Amino acid sequence: MKSKYFKIHELVPRKMYEKYGEKAWRYVDVRLIETIDKLKEHFNLGTMTINNYYWGGNREWSGIRTPDSPNYSYGSQHSYANAFDIVFSHYSAEEVRNYILENLDEFEYIKGMELEVSWLHIDVRNEDKIVLFKS
Repeated sequence: MKSKYFKIHELVPRKMYEKYGEKAWRYVDVRLIETIDKLKEHFNLGTMTINNYYWGGNREWSGIRTPDSPNYSYGSQHSYANAFDIVFSHYSAEEVRNYILENLDEFEYIKGMELEVSWLHIDVRNEDKIVLFKS
């Protein structure tokens, strides 16, 4: 499954994209793909950025994190291809988090969300209900 709105280089790090190209889709959890597409459809003004290194930006590790990432952590959901950190140009992370929490039935796959950060961290960890945490 591929995203309706995002290219694979926006979701995986540079080396993974360079090695696998379009085949890197197989490493992205379909629950995350469905979720980011729903988020983009609802929060449709401006940009919704995960990785932007392809265009010369500084975000490379906001999707999948491999061991060569400076942010790699063995227990991180990013390290298991289960998480994205997202920045919206027209919405605050708090605004998006609040909408998700008020509409959990619309975002059934989100099972982890980080609080008190300026980006939206969502993950699809193996939990029965959503886990809210602070870094």
